[in-house]
Amino acid sequence: MYDYQLSFILNPYQEATSQQIVKYFLDNKNIIVDAVCGAGKTEMILEVMKIALNKGYKIGFACPRRQLLIELYQRIKGYFNHPNIGLVMGGIQENSASNLIFLTCHQLVSYYDYFDLLIIDEIDAYPFYNNFELENNAWLSARQFILLSATVPDKYYDLVAQGKMKLVTNYYRHHLKKHPLPLLIKKHKLLLIIEIFKMIKNNKSEPLLIYVPTKKIGRSLSKVLKLSFKKIKFVHGNNINEKIIADFKNRTIDILISTTVLERGITLKKINVLVYDSAHRIFDYATLLQICGRVGRDSVYIEGKLVFLGDTITKAMLLSQQKVGEYNQMLNLS
Repeated sequence: MYDYQLSFILNPYQEATSQQIVKYFLDNKNIIVDAVCGAGKTEMILEVMKIALNKGYKIGFACPRRQLLIELYQRIKGYFNHPNIGLVMGGIQENSASNLIFLTCHQLVSYYDYFDLLIIDEIDAYPFYNNFELENNAWLSARQFILLSATVPDKYYDLVAQGKMKLVTNYYRHHLKKHPLPLLIKKHKLLLIIEIFKMIKNNKSEPLLIYVPTKKIGRSLSKVLKLSFKKIKFVHGNNINEKIIADFKNRTIDILISTTVLERGITLKKINVLVYDSAHRIFDYATLLQICGRVGRDSVYIEGKLVFLGDTITKAMLLSQQKVGEYNQMLNLS
């Protein structure tokens, strides 16, 4: 028998979402879960996973990015505390024939028609989104699907409108507190670095996560900041690993500079976030909204600072700020 244990009780919105997912699952429907960052998507799907596993179903839990998958695997394995849970990704093959397997989307090619239920987290994330081969492998690997994201692409909403999928939404964070609203700062490009120094010096007690648009910019910014601050690390798609994230969480690192490889999935209890050169085209609406979701996730520390720093104010910056404001308005009306 599979069962899970939580150290907390789901809030009313989480419980309602969980039960709606279960209902659609038992009705043999494919499901899209559109839930704001910090709503607790992982915890809201535990019940449907438990029911499916105890029916003898094979479940795949797929994620586009390795780092996200590792965090999900560790969290859910802790909830279920079951010895036979698989993890499959580049270089790792653990319990690869179990009834619950966590795997990167690239590994789905090896699981043709294998799963009764496939859960895909962050469906709009690179490299899965709009990758025909990866998406096709996913659809061919299972008979029923649950898709998760805080920024669901329009094409999936089209499937809902066509009656091909059922939509479940939750726009409330797990602690039922407001989202920190991003502060938009416009400065000449040559003055952006001065604003970063100001933020670091004014916020020495909390770790700072700085997002940069490119590796080149990240390396340059890292070199400049290391002249004044020592506990700094720069991560990108080629060098990210579990130790760097752990060091940042336990404050061995105070300032973490990152490309958008950490735009989603990473959960830190107490953090401030700055988006450097936020007017860069890489920071589109969905990316900025995901970055907003890194701040204020902890029920104790919900006042995290969130700054978009660019040489102009883009539509994406304004729309993401507006969307966070709408989430907060929903909370006021509930």
